Amino acid sequence: MKSLLLADDEVAISSAFAKTLEGFGYRVALSQTLESALRSAAQGHFDAILVEFNLRSELGSRYRAGNGLQLVRKLRAAHVKVPIVVFTAMEGKLYEMASRNTGADDFIRKTTSIPLIATRLRAYFDR
Repeated sequence: MKSLLLADDEVAISSAFAKTLEGFGYRVALSQTLESALRSAAQGHFDAILVEFNLRSELGSRYRAGNGLQLVRKLRAAHVKVPIVVFTAMEGKLYEMASRNTGADDFIRKTTSIPLIATRLRAYFDR
């Protein structure tokens, strides 16, 4: 069973999404802040990490733009090699370009269908 770390501070959405992904055969751990996601990534083995673009920080404002990209940057600086996917409601090429330029492997909008998201994740594991 593949394990995912889902870093998203929207508890209702991330909990429902995690439950749905578990139905597709994934084990999902949730983190609600940049710092807790860093701790989880350091402590556990994950096959992929999904990150909300505007992830809350324990140190700053809930709506600080780009905290998710800080997480991606820190994970890559720590030589985390697993696929990292920015999973967000943000829309636009600039958000996707910023995500990929920071080190994310993919950019998926939260409005994407769950089966398609599961298929895209599976593609990383079938390589």
